[in-house]
Amino acid sequence: MMVMDESFDCWEEHKNKYDYATYFKDWWQRDIEAMVLRDRNHPSVIIWSIGNEIPERQKPEAIKTANKLVTCIHKIDQRPVTSAVCTWGEDWKNFDKLFAEHDISGYNYAIKFAASDHERVPSRVIVQTESYPRDAFSNWKMVQSNKYIIGDFVWTALDYLGESGIGRWYYPGETPGEHWENNFFPVHGAYCGDIDLIGWRKPISHYRSMLYNNTEKLYLAVREPNPDSGNIKETMWSVWPTWESWTWPGHEGKDIQVEVYSKYPKVRLYLNKKLIGEQATTEEQLFKATFTLPYTPGVLSAVGIKDDKEIETTILQTSGSAANIKVIADRTKILANGQDLSFVTVEVTDKDGNLQPNAENQLQFRVTGPGVIAGVDNANMKDIESYIGNTRKAWHGRALIVLKSIQKTGVIRLVISSPGLTDATVTIKSVKETTKDKSE
Repeated sequence: MMVMDESFDCWEEHKNKYDYATYFKDWWQRDIEAMVLRDRNHPSVIIWSIGNEIPERQKPEAIKTANKLVTCIHKIDQRPVTSAVCTWGEDWKNFDKLFAEHDISGYNYAIKFAASDHERVPSRVIVQTESYPRDAFSNWKMVQSNKYIIGDFVWTALDYLGESGIGRWYYPGETPGEHWENNFFPVHGAYCGDIDLIGWRKPISHYRSMLYNNTEKLYLAVREPNPDSGNIKETMWSVWPTWESWTWPGHEGKDIQVEVYSKYPKVRLYLNKKLIGEQATTEEQLFKATFTLPYTPGVLSAVGIKDDKEIETTILQTSGSAANIKVIADRTKILANGQDLSFVTVEVTDKDGNLQPNAENQLQFRVTGPGVIAGVDNANMKDIESYIGNTRKAWHGRALIVLKSIQKTGVIRLVISSPGLTDATVTIKSVKETTKDKSE
């Protein structure tokens, strides 16, 4: 992991009435020194950042402030310094003097200016400090094609509670607009992440990873079809709702779009062992193929092709009715220190163990032994159930329970139940902390 370690969201001018600008003049030096001294021994930190979308970024005072912040950091550590600058209708050239105070110029949603900036200031090193999720390929291409552009930070890696409605798409009849334009309750968080709130990678995460790496070479997902009442609409930070699902009841015989992301030269798509088609998936095709076919239940298979040979296969299988509960604990042994956690994923499956991706069963959680429930979730930003409790609906077939130890050893037993489903149980050992544990 490579980290840009960022200090301030504002300097002397406020974004909000009670934000850090109130304290900046008195505290900036102590706080930035504390950050650098705390983190300078972490090799993952490759860039320091002194600010994000600073309100006074076009004023002469900002140049002076940037100079003193960069100077302060470089007295302690020599790693490069940036700040994230955006332009909403401002003249981008006005930032040249500000960028001159930095080692690296941080562009928020402004990589379109990189080529002309490089002509004007050839020595400038650029990193895109924020970008839209949908621009994954074009941003990757800019980084690959230009040595002076060193990388791209997408907004954002993870879904989060805040900026409610950013990354949303909306259906016919729902309130239109971007996240700052209206009240979108019950939406209460940001869905622009590559990874959702319970840790599951969305299709855009697999696509972005495939662009930058060769460790994952084939991925299969399905674009959610428009409802009969009209079209789904996207917003600026969203991507089209796309799911790892070939379970679309009520859509039989209607066209549906299948996406295959691939680092193989070609892919083939099969439905129930019948060839649907073959497409190239090179860089020219953005490493992506889209097939349109009538929905028929069964097994959908994407196959990676190299030298006319079928090398790798991935499948999506139509699931039956919800029948069972599956549990997966990320750790089955935790420390009895009142702080250690085990993250337990719950999946609603059919009788054969296949995830039921449309399941929304109400799940009940019962804990015995030396542990408590620290939190519950399902990643649905429209679900207003409490994040702390003993119940949660599944969403797209999944939910998450976070178990926390108390200061006693023993066996923590979690039982998950739901009407009409077979119960599931997981046990977690809570053990004493050892000298080895402390050193780790």
